[in-house]
Amino acid sequence: MERRMLEVKRGVLAANDEVADGFRRQRREEGTFFVDVMASPGAGKTTLLLALVEKLRARAGRAGAPAPALGVIEADLESDVDARKIKEAGVASVELNTRGVCHVEMGMVEMAFEAFGGASFEWLFLENIGNLVCPAEFDTGAHCRVMLLSVPEGWDKVVKYPPMFAVVDALIVTKSDYLPLNPDFDLAALEERARALNPRLEVFVTSARTGEGVEELALWLEDRRGACVAR
Repeated sequence: MERRMLEVKRGVLAANDEVADGFRRQRREEGTFFVDVMASPGAGKTTLLLALVEKLRARAGRAGAPAPALGVIEADLESDVDARKIKEAGVASVELNTRGVCHVEMGMVEMAFEAFGGASFEWLFLENIGNLVCPAEFDTGAHCRVMLLSVPEGWDKVVKYPPMFAVVDALIVTKSDYLPLNPDFDLAALEERARALNPRLEVFVTSARTGEGVEELALWLEDRRGACVAR
């Protein structure tokens, strides 16, 4: 009996990547810098985004520029809890419920972006599904991909979930104010192992509560945006 193997996953990802490339190009031409934020549940994605929004606004104000136009796509299995927090901060937000799907792919991103009704943004963020596995495989059309790892989670997630660390542009260690309470969190080992997987990786140590590292993260993102979007 003849046996055939179909590379279904590869075909699905290739189709997704093609759409992602077009979306990324269109947003760049419009002057929109799109950032995909990934992490496990509870790492502090929404909290860090709110701190980052505040910092980007403050930096624009100090430079005498108007507040930047920001939008956030909030992806969750269910609910709109995080989307409401973002809206309460005065940021345009669209809730993307995946109904049990453990990742975000381009069809979802396009649908969510259309829900903004043609609004223009300087900054667009995707708060991806809380998951350190599936989201790493799917290109969402972002110009920059970052992942969060909170101190309470432990540094050894880099050993358990290496694909995520290998594909992102930056590792953002969150909840650094917990470091004194977690002596087992080996920041040096985390950085060494993560950069072995991804030599170009940037690492930021942050706390949304104290503000540590948020200014440096905002500056890095501004530099990335300046090098990416159409002038």
